[in-house]
Amino acid sequence: MGVRARLARAYLEALRAADAAGAYRIATRALDEGMSLAGLYQGVVAPAMYELGRLWEKGAITVADEHLATAVTHRVLAALRPPGFVSQGFDPDSYRLRAMLAAVQGEQHALGLRMAADLLEDAGYQTLYLGADVPSEALLQALATFSPDLLALSATMPESAGTLEKVASRVRDEYPELRLLVGGQASASPQVRVGTPIDDLERLGELVRS
Repeated sequence: MGVRARLARAYLEALRAADAAGAYRIATRALDEGMSLAGLYQGVVAPAMYELGRLWEKGAITVADEHLATAVTHRVLAALRPPGFVSQGFDPDSYRLRAMLAAVQGEQHALGLRMAADLLEDAGYQTLYLGADVPSEALLQALATFSPDLLALSATMPESAGTLEKVASRVRDEYPELRLLVGGQASASPQVRVGTPIDDLERLGELVRS
């Protein structure tokens, strides 16, 4: 078992024990030993959360267990980037692009979106994070108000794939020049044909810089 797999298992065990301090220690140790934030998110946090989802689908854990684990991870992510956090190597003169992020209407899962927001900030974007279950009309109003350079849409549950395709198509029709990324497990559905798919957080920074 590789280093990432061992850390992901340890992180999962901390989540299942509702051990926020333990989960934070695992995350910070990985970063202190040289793992990038993108690597931590992609190789440790995401696999642990995926396994929690699988356990929930099997009935091995309850919805409450899954919600608690998600809340713990949100706390860990927030602790890794406290208020006033500035990325190493941050250049204020390059901080001119705006990225808006939203989970589509009806989609309550937004942890992956939160991680993407962190990585986009590291790539030099000002992030406008709208979070989970953003009504489509409200999203379009926000686009008109803030005029971002990039929009990232997320959908996790299979039933959200149709909504993702519908809102992505509307965005593409109304803002044809806007850079549009789509992510989350539902974005892999054949229903979703609009937008650039993001299935690896470690490639996100490189993609948006290109």
